[in-house]
Amino acid sequence: MFAVYPAIFYKFKNNDGYMVYFKDLEEGATEGKNLEDSYFMASDYIASWIYDDYVNNKKIPTSSNLSDLNINDCQYIFEDEVDLSNSFITLVGVDMDEYIKKNSKKSVKKTVTIPSYLNELGISKGINFSKLLTYALEKELELV
Repeated sequence: MFAVYPAIFYKFKNNDGYMVYFKDLEEGATEGKNLEDSYFMASDYIASWIYDDYVNNKKIPTSSNLSDLNINDCQYIFEDEVDLSNSFITLVGVDMDEYIKKNSKKSVKKTVTIPSYLNELGISKGINFSKLLTYALEKELELV
């Protein structure tokens, strides 16, 4: 699933960084040291915000229309800290399947039941059952 949310990038006056504000995610924010880092942090913020809902098949927050945002929407911005003339509104997205794949590397133990003849043949051929199951699941979920 690819999630997209509108964001306001507020340019800091005193450095190259931006504060990124998400009205749709309970008016949350993140920041980065420059524009590239700010986009990365914004994408990561979305993913970490909706992660639990996504993996538990719950409804994720609805995304507003880009045109519904105004550069003055964030109540936490002080004009002496940001340069509104170099601030902007844009869309930020994240591929949740890729995010989970990159950030969830821990293994979990699963007990599976297979026919005994497959177990015996697999052992005789030196098959790594965990590796095979991981590959089969990744293929089934279209991750490889």
